[in-house]
Amino acid sequence: MKIHYFADTDTLFIELSDRPSVRTEEINDLVTIDFDTEETLVGITIESAQNQVDLNSINILTNLEPTKTPQPV
Repeated sequence: MKIHYFADTDTLFIELSDRPSVRTEEINDLVTIDFDTEETLVGITIESAQNQVDLNSINILTNLEPTKTPQPV
């Protein structure tokens, strides 16, 4: 499991597996979940993360450092 925080978009991505996502389901306006070909949960995306999650607690547990959002090429 890897946790990525994108400060520029205030998005938290919890990567549960390195398998590629083939389907995304919206839980609500701020949370989406990703599934692989076997319908196994592989990722969780949380928008407006600072309002939804205690990032300080995650930082203490994981040494979370902001990740830069990939720029389109």
